[in-house]
Amino acid sequence: MRILHVTDHYLPVLGGIETHVAALARRQAGRGDAVTVLTSSPATADGQHHEDTGPVTIRRVRSLGEGLRVDFRAFDVVHAHSSVVAPFSAPLAALAARRGAPTVVTLHSLWDGLGPLPAAFAGVVGLRSAPVLWTAVSRVAADQLARRLPRHCHVQVLPNAVEVPPRAYSPATGRSSTVTDTPVRLVSTMRIARRKRPLQLLAMFDQLRRSVATPVHLTVVGDGPLRPRLDRQIVRAGLQDAVTVTGRVHPDRVPRLLAGSDLYVAPAVLESFGLAALEARCVGLPVVGHAASGMSDFVRHGVEGMLCRTDADMVDRLRELVVDADLRHLMSEHNRIVCSPMTWASAMLQHDATYARARSATPALTSSRSSRWLQAVGDR
Repeated sequence: MRILHVTDHYLPVLGGIETHVAALARRQAGRGDAVTVLTSSPATADGQHHEDTGPVTIRRVRSLGEGLRVDFRAFDVVHAHSSVVAPFSAPLAALAARRGAPTVVTLHSLWDGLGPLPAAFAGVVGLRSAPVLWTAVSRVAADQLARRLPRHCHVQVLPNAVEVPPRAYSPATGRSSTVTDTPVRLVSTMRIARRKRPLQLLAMFDQLRRSVATPVHLTVVGDGPLRPRLDRQIVRAGLQDAVTVTGRVHPDRVPRLLAGSDLYVAPAVLESFGLAALEARCVGLPVVGHAASGMSDFVRHGVEGMLCRTDADMVDRLRELVVDADLRHLMSEHNRIVCSPMTWASAMLQHDATYARARSATPALTSSRSSRWLQAVGDR
């Protein structure tokens, strides 16, 4: 199959969309598909350079106009990956669908966070009314998207996936409520940016630390624009000995860091899926996150972790798991032994079925002001 992935976000930038699209493209190419990634992301970003070699063809373009000149009908399916506002992939997906290419759009974000803006933007570039097959990475993302599309549009859930082995064993614990010198190790993997709420995580950790006799330590794995501010706040709060910020870490090292931890904390509210949290769950860590996020698709409250309504609730649930070593160990063992259904084997089958649906549908080639505008831009 000839597959074109269209995305604003791609490696070397590290994030949920970037990681997922790269992994999906690599697996599709590995089984024999002819896979191309079309992106506006440069090969050098965040101080890193990505060598565009291997079985996946990477086409990096400098402008939307350059992207619009792609022959979309040369592909069996076009799969566009959209965020809250996607100035590159959204108009290209609209044009691809109107040119007759079977087109799938996957939303990787929560639209409600910016109110009517995402739907308005999708309308302006013609995506909202284009004959595409809509999908989203979680139920909460799909529900929010469906409310802002025409009533006849169905939104399918097309989840992310991870493939990491569970750790060999869960950390040994003493009896519940026993105070020891060994700290309970919290970990969070994130791009240190506003949407991921690293400063709020630090504030919650400080409250937790002051409210328990058991020593605790927090490791933040990642880097990003808020890193300097986070570092200053750690010093102001006197948490230098209790908080470690690793900076950017190669993805291959992340499972090892998770395996040496006790609890995973996901402070983001606008989290459409939570790829890092799923990775932690598969390694064998209890996951504590917000109930309104996409993590509710793979974390059941009291089973794989704790789902919280507020930051104050999150501090309470973290305190419960820090103090109750038996509960923490029970969740750890469940996550380590019971495999998550969100595997790449399952994801590939779901993607294949979605592509088949898109190809079997007959798009209604329409003419509209937005499609004529896109055509004019592409002809320049």
